[in-house]
Amino acid sequence: MDTELASALAIFSQLFDAMPQPVAIIDSEGNYVYYNQESAKIDAYPAERAVGHPLLDIYPAMDAESSTLLQALHHGKRYTGAFQAFINAQGRLVQQIHTTLPLLNRRGAVVGAVEIARDLAAAGSDDGASAIAPNKQEACRHGIVSQDPAMQVLIRQAEALGKAGVNVLLCGETGTGKELFARLLHQSSQRAGAPSPSLSPFVVLNCAAIPETLFESTLFGTARGAFTGAQERQGLIETANSGTLFLDELNSLPWSVQGKLLRVLQDGMFSRVGSNKEIRADLRVIAAANETQQEMLAARKLRPDLLYRLNIGQLSIPPLRERCGDIPLLAEAFLHKHRGVAGGRVKRIAPAAMRQLQACRWPGNVRMLENVMQRSLIFCETGDELQAIWIGEDAADTRSHDAPAEPVADTQGQGSGLSLEEQMSSYEKTLLIGLLKEHASLSEVARRCAIPRATLQYKLKKHNITLHRSAS
Repeated sequence: MDTELASALAIFSQLFDAMPQPVAIIDSEGNYVYYNQESAKIDAYPAERAVGHPLLDIYPAMDAESSTLLQALHHGKRYTGAFQAFINAQGRLVQQIHTTLPLLNRRGAVVGAVEIARDLAAAGSDDGASAIAPNKQEACRHGIVSQDPAMQVLIRQAEALGKAGVNVLLCGETGTGKELFARLLHQSSQRAGAPSPSLSPFVVLNCAAIPETLFESTLFGTARGAFTGAQERQGLIETANSGTLFLDELNSLPWSVQGKLLRVLQDGMFSRVGSNKEIRADLRVIAAANETQQEMLAARKLRPDLLYRLNIGQLSIPPLRERCGDIPLLAEAFLHKHRGVAGGRVKRIAPAAMRQLQACRWPGNVRMLENVMQRSLIFCETGDELQAIWIGEDAADTRSHDAPAEPVADTQGQGSGLSLEEQMSSYEKTLLIGLLKEHASLSEVARRCAIPRATLQYKLKKHNITLHRSAS
């Protein structure tokens, strides 16, 4: 540690200890040299374990680009009133406003960086902080974990549309979180403020899961005797009365049903199948599709007049590959959500594993990331750190040829043209084949690898290793 930095710490550490805000200081190597108790409380990380250790070892979800402390240290950047979100050691989403400055010695050289933060969960919103990001209660309410600026804009737009009570069309790829936005729209509306949830229902219909012959009766209900065995039964439109009807996979809604739904949106009236009696419906409709409006119209999957009725509010949710900065935050959230499958012992993600996550294009978006994290925790055999990510063959070659490559930390082996994951997989396969040639017993091979026999069998299947008398 620089002698001037050490002298300053000796003078001011008692002052920092008395401050009610989190204060952290790193030296020129990126190691914590000061970390007060308020930081330890909010981050749920003991101060004695932080001091003397690199920042990135303690928070592997961060990197030199996303950490404002490291940006201040390496590039002399200064931050005032900056927003940062992360998942702490107990799995809680922490959102802070902080000031970060580089520390200079008498010669003007950067010898460290200091950060003073304010937890938004404890602070009021009278200073406009809520305009920068949702507070903790809101994040927990709608479940959308993101620090991406574009996503924060979408969240605020959804809240505004929700309060307006208009119909909304959500567009986005599979797994981007369209239902979470639909629930946010409902929860932000006056319909959600009814005395009881039963009086303000949020009703979901997956249009792709209903046979075409059952759509009308499912949506509009049936009158007794409408067809053989038909009983008097209300449909989902009546069920959603005074609440919200969420039509997922709108592009699977039959053309004939779209015309009848249009009348509900225009006049608020409909009839059950087999009945001439008109029923008034008071509901708002939110629809979602995994295609764009232009694609649905061109393929005649959506009536233009229905689109215009639904498209009063329209939100396009970006895929995960367009908000890569959220990958570490989401990965940490899913680690703490599913850590029970590994007995609760896994507490963090190793830096190499985090880089592996960031190198994937995530064609299945957030849903795929959650599945991968859950699978990786299941196959994490020892230790309190997730070392390997089991992405699977469905994402082995997901990067488009014209897409820019995300940075990979380890540059060794680039001449082979293989990614880090592919090189590790090739090495694992070679190692297993060698062990199978040496040992006839699978149990012995599993023992030598220090893994359960079932895990060994999974790996053999993964690498397409066929067992004869010896592996070939």
